[in-house]
Amino acid sequence: MKFKKEHKTAVIVLTALLLFIWGFNFLKGKDIFKTYDTYYTILDNVEGVVQSTPVTLKGIQIGTVEQLKFYNGLEKTMMVLNIDSHYRFPQDSKVKVYGGNIMGGKSVAIIPGKEKTLAKDGDTLTVMKMPGMFDLVNDKITPLQNKLERILTATDTLLWGINNVLNPKTQKALSSSMEDLAVVMKQLKHTMTKLDNFMTQNQEHLNNSLANLDKTTENFARLSDSLQQLDFQKTVQRLNQTVANFNKILEKLNNGQGTMGKLMNDKKLYDNLERSSKELELLLKDFREHPKRYVHFSVWGRKDK
Repeated sequence: MKFKKEHKTAVIVLTALLLFIWGFNFLKGKDIFKTYDTYYTILDNVEGVVQSTPVTLKGIQIGTVEQLKFYNGLEKTMMVLNIDSHYRFPQDSKVKVYGGNIMGGKSVAIIPGKEKTLAKDGDTLTVMKMPGMFDLVNDKITPLQNKLERILTATDTLLWGINNVLNPKTQKALSSSMEDLAVVMKQLKHTMTKLDNFMTQNQEHLNNSLANLDKTTENFARLSDSLQQLDFQKTVQRLNQTVANFNKILEKLNNGQGTMGKLMNDKKLYDNLERSSKELELLLKDFREHPKRYVHFSVWGRKDK
């Protein structure tokens, strides 16, 4: 049986068309020989997600993102997922949008839920958006940026203050202070040189002084040992005994015992002694004024009456 050219051309065109359709769907990640279920999810935005983005379940690709379109006007965005019907998951499963790289792409994954009821074609899944790498970096950089801005502000304020302080007058005073400091350092260096020469010249004397100091310290240690060996307890006991005896003597004097006690405590004796003292004083006065009354002598052997 012979085919006409028209039939051959039709077969070739049809084959080419089928190959084109298969290749187009293959590039989109869709196999025309498989059946797919459609799921929906609603996001605030789908930045980083494009059509044909792979959809994974525990790391295995089970489908692709079929379509992205606006939902409820411009408030939300709907993402249509094309999932191989051989893969089933609980109805409370969630769609996770995560990742993000330099090119801005993100990944989509199905996070299985715990319900026994399985999701079916046409269900809407809850989205669970995860922060991408750049989101995390941005979260870390923002506080650092704020701190850096505060540091720069403080630095600017400090430089402004320094600029105001270091006016020509202050700079002149600072320069003068630095010159004075240089002079002081020079004098200090000269003094240290003299001190070093003094120490060198008197090294022997200093050594002898230190040796004498060592001997003095040793003698003091010996004296301390000698004092430590004295029986201070007996000395203290004798002192206490002496004080006790002295107290007894004072007590006897206060009680009028003994000659001294009687002299100290007998008021009549004190009055007699005082009266005798006054009479003796009068007698001596009269003796000075009238000595002839008490001494009688004559050159010729007679006496006055």
